[in-house]
Amino acid sequence: MLRTFFLPLLALVVNPALAFAGTPRPVRVLFLGHASTHHNSTQYFPLLAERVKGEAIEFDYQTKPDCLSAENLAKFDAVMLYANHGRITSEQFDALLFFVESGHGFLPIHSASACFGHEPRFIDLVGGRFKSHKTGVFQAAFLAPDHPILQGVKPYETWDETYVHDRLNAEGRTLLAERVENDTREPWTWIRAQGKGRVFYTASGHDERTWSNPDFLQMLRNAIVWSVADDVRADWERFRSSQKASQPHP
Repeated sequence: MLRTFFLPLLALVVNPALAFAGTPRPVRVLFLGHASTHHNSTQYFPLLAERVKGEAIEFDYQTKPDCLSAENLAKFDAVMLYANHGRITSEQFDALLFFVESGHGFLPIHSASACFGHEPRFIDLVGGRFKSHKTGVFQAAFLAPDHPILQGVKPYETWDETYVHDRLNAEGRTLLAERVENDTREPWTWIRAQGKGRVFYTASGHDERTWSNPDFLQMLRNAIVWSVADDVRADWERFRSSQKASQPHP
């Protein structure tokens, strides 16, 4: 049963495009980072923003989970999480879960799988929980190179943390990549269906050695576009087409 604090915003959360009357528009992403310099979201977020510059993907960068309210989430098409946050309130998680299940995107990156460990529903939403890591230079093996998220993305070698996960949730999950180490095949990048929404997770992304990799950034760009609702993506494509049409020809 929905809590009453969702109800005034129900129409917008279910379909934020209603607020714009179907007008072609950019995709809007809430990027939740943190203030820490470990997993330095303040430094690495601009690398992604620069990569998608001119592609009609707009970000609002925040550093505290209190941005996960029904009222605030109604402004966005997807949430990307790259941070180390320990706690989430039940109201904040309920708002995030409702946001996703009503047809929006959620993109937890790297250390996001270690966030909010006290909330088992968050672990299920992500699809797994960070357990341990070492470090190394490696190349994850792509399992679904034809998936839209991996279009234009070459398997990339980078130094990163060699995440091992537990509490894996295979429900609605498709693996896109694995980290292969001897006889171990660790789930590395995956997508999940959650209600009407779409979840993307990758364990890549410890520091600038990965965040500056063009194939990693291309994958994140593709994942954003894939994660949003079909009508939002259609409006975004129309917006991009109108932008191109309005540009002067050489």
